[in-house]
Amino acid sequence: MIANNKRNSQKSLVLSSLLIVVISGIVLFSGISINLINNSQVQAQVGQTKVNKLWETPTNLKNPESVAYAPKQNVLFVSNVNGKPDQKDQNGFISKVSPSNGGIIDLNWVTGLNAPKGIAISNDGSKLYVSDITDLVQIDTANGKIIKRFNAPGSSFLNDVVSDNQGNIYTSDTIANTLYKLDVNQGNSTSSLETWLQSPQLNGPNGLHVDNNKNKLVVVSLGPFSKPGGGVEIIDLKNKTISSLGKAGTTAPFGGLDGIESDTIGTHYFVTDNPAGKVYDVKADGTGFRTLIDLHTKGSADLGTIPGQSTIIIPLMQDNKLVAYKLEQSTK
Repeated sequence: MIANNKRNSQKSLVLSSLLIVVISGIVLFSGISINLINNSQVQAQVGQTKVNKLWETPTNLKNPESVAYAPKQNVLFVSNVNGKPDQKDQNGFISKVSPSNGGIIDLNWVTGLNAPKGIAISNDGSKLYVSDITDLVQIDTANGKIIKRFNAPGSSFLNDVVSDNQGNIYTSDTIANTLYKLDVNQGNSTSSLETWLQSPQLNGPNGLHVDNNKNKLVVVSLGPFSKPGGGVEIIDLKNKTISSLGKAGTTAPFGGLDGIESDTIGTHYFVTDNPAGKVYDVKADGTGFRTLIDLHTKGSADLGTIPGQSTIIIPLMQDNKLVAYKLEQSTK
């Protein structure tokens, strides 16, 4: 956790480290070596899911960080950082992409954002929630107009966004080791983005996934910025207790973890490792994982899924494009 009385003095160093992890995906620190796992030696077998590449977008996107499928509109929404991930430069934007072939429907659908990252769609499909450094931005999916901005008190670097089955919105702050919650039951007139959980155990929280069946919030972490490397944490949505999924590096992944999604029955998680350029298939009970896709490039970010089509879509930040893969058979 970054203490409030030290945040200003450490901010420059921390953000510089974060730029290395998130944008370049190449972790280089003087005198420090990151000991990532050897997949062939320590990963447990979790099945034989086959993947086939379906499509990739043109390279017109600009540092795409997150992608979310909207079933009501049958479209992919994509956040584009388009610059430094901590800079309020109004260069960021949201694109609309075809889920069938990766064609770009509207590159600059929403403009005037700063460095948009995580995306979540409201349960009724009418609103898009996007993290934008220190604000959670609410957007009308019908016309692309910004409805409202919710400021996250004490925030430094909002990252992923997710909704639960009640419609509440959660967003992570990777630098502040904090999770924020927007309680939609209060109504838009009084809703505010409030600190929901702050703890060093969050270990640089990045990607979020709500397991509604188990009433759990699953968090994948980047780890401390002085020595990046995080695992998978499970948070009880009722009592906010935090526990680790499996043993990091042995039965659960360890690295610069970025995005997380689930299969349709909640037995497997798909997790991206940004600097390693991989997608892991992780058993939800913490008993094993394996490399599902090796992208052979840095910068695999916050992935999305099309559940009815067994499709996963991965933003490649450095390559300025999305790639989509079909899962040909379910893992056992």
